[in-house]
Amino acid sequence: MAATLARIGAFCARRRWWVLGAWVLILVLAVGLAARYAEPLDTELTVSGLQSTQTLDQVNREFGTGGDGGGRVVFAAPAGQTPAAYQPALTALGTALGAEPTLSPAGRVGYFSVTQAPAAALDQARAAGLEVEESSELAPPPGGGSSPGIGLVIALAVLVITVGSLSAAGMPLLTAVLGLGVSLAGLHAITALVPVNSVAPTLAILLGLAVGIDYALFLINRHRRQLIDGADDVRASIALATGTAGSAVFFAALTVIIALAGLAVARVGFLTQMGLAAAGAVLVAMLMALTLTPALLSFAGRRVIGRRLMPRFTVAPRWAELVVRHRVLAVVLSVLLLGALAVPVLGMRLGLPDDGNDPTGATDRRAYDLIAEGFGPGANGPLLVLAPDRAGVGDQIAALPGVARVLPAQIRGSDALFTVVPSSGPNDAATATLVAKLRALSPDLRVTGQTAVAIDISDHLAGALPLYLALVAGFAFLLLMVVFRSVLIAAKAVLSFLLSLGAALGCTVLAFPGALLSFLPTIVIGVLFGLSMDYEMFLVSGMHEEHRRGASPRAAVTGGFASGSKVVVAAALIMIGVFGGGVAGGDPVTGPIAFALAIGVLVDAFVVRLVLVPAAISLFGRAAWWLPKRLDRLVPAVDVEGTTLIVNQA
Repeated sequence: MAATLARIGAFCARRRWWVLGAWVLILVLAVGLAARYAEPLDTELTVSGLQSTQTLDQVNREFGTGGDGGGRVVFAAPAGQTPAAYQPALTALGTALGAEPTLSPAGRVGYFSVTQAPAAALDQARAAGLEVEESSELAPPPGGGSSPGIGLVIALAVLVITVGSLSAAGMPLLTAVLGLGVSLAGLHAITALVPVNSVAPTLAILLGLAVGIDYALFLINRHRRQLIDGADDVRASIALATGTAGSAVFFAALTVIIALAGLAVARVGFLTQMGLAAAGAVLVAMLMALTLTPALLSFAGRRVIGRRLMPRFTVAPRWAELVVRHRVLAVVLSVLLLGALAVPVLGMRLGLPDDGNDPTGATDRRAYDLIAEGFGPGANGPLLVLAPDRAGVGDQIAALPGVARVLPAQIRGSDALFTVVPSSGPNDAATATLVAKLRALSPDLRVTGQTAVAIDISDHLAGALPLYLALVAGFAFLLLMVVFRSVLIAAKAVLSFLLSLGAALGCTVLAFPGALLSFLPTIVIGVLFGLSMDYEMFLVSGMHEEHRRGASPRAAVTGGFASGSKVVVAAALIMIGVFGGGVAGGDPVTGPIAFALAIGVLVDAFVVRLVLVPAAISLFGRAAWWLPKRLDRLVPAVDVEGTTLIVNQA
């Protein structure tokens, strides 16, 4: 593998214009195909086979929209008054909307159920003194979102300080952005052949940018170290860096790609698309790193060394010595810290976003809050109950705890449709409990509506999560065992990833009370696993290289740590900046995801990689690189550090 990658690196360094031109051509073709043939992304999150979705389809066929279609124009009189004082304005608004108002019991709040809302009519009612808001079905989406500019500025600053060269600092960003462009354009072009859900690019963007920077940075750092250590031939150094660091990049990417493709085991369409899109982005990032990065390094020549902008990173060997000296204490304290941060995961609840998740200044959020104030929180997420048309069903439903009221049933043939208003909000745990009680009331009683569908989707995703996590952890264990020919290293990597994941999700539960986005854990697992494997490969491959050279267990840990910790710290700071930009954007949907990823990278890089990993491996001693004899005969030999290349060059 190392020899093959070295030949690829040498070719790309030699034919740098060809390589650069080929990638530009691929990008132009992908963008052109996307612009010409792309179809709109599917915005509906559905899971086939759920009883609630099948029942909702039946309700829509028999009863029309079943009360779930269109949106609401919500109005409210000033505090202490009722809309009666504004009757002319209210009448004019109802005429423009073509609907009759529904008033709250107190009379101050009301709403119109409509499919469209002329802006001029709403403005006239506001001018008359009424507060008028729109639900999300009618209003444009609120502003906010991630702030990628902040993250990219931080990334550039960290890279310049790390490598001391503006040209070298720009390479990881250039390859990551170009790779992301190819991936996203290709994904949109594919919509001409198959429908793609709007959530599919989410994981691809986050992971493609993250690993794109990491992979290129690792190769560049290896090449610079070789030049600084006295390598005379730039192209030979590029080939050697591609063969050595490139091997770690290849296996890190392979681990992540197969794990992401494993999302298909959940048998959820949009999750499968999300995983395959992210796997494609990682594949492109790997190919970019192994081909375009050598070409760019060839263009840069010896300028890639740059000037030293910071003192030599001498703290790494001293830190490694300190951790190794107190390895038992370091392992115990880091595990206790990560375990404590993970405890809140036990109370994690999942759900799908609604208007109540939007910023308080958004019109759909204000409409949501007015409905809750005037009609109760359950009015924002009524349940639809389809039951046989027989006496007493409505009374049975109304008698259940958690039911605020039951509206008169609609009758179609032998079916009755009840609208049940819970006493709790759509994402409250009490509403999920009520849905379960309604279903337990009778086998003939089927619960649906957008709130019930959201609960069922969240439950389905939560149920698929353990299988996906087991697949990711199991495959990581097998591949790392092959790469490092060690059982303990592979087991340690899997357990440390699970600790980082638990800490990230635990902190997110504490920071964002209430239900988290139902596929947030899936995204966090995918991205954090990718970065965790990067950091593991970058750090432990150096230790393994020192071990194969004959270093003692302690010297292998400290030597490998000194060579790999700098790039791990730089890569982590970049990702924290990128994800921190998402938190700063204030978007209620992407904000928790970005927060979880930022915390995950923080603890994985600075607690797991810089403390737990060197302490644990030094604690293992020579057993760290042990592989049972039977496995040793079966497991293929993989020269991930390019030891044969180094020996041949020597």
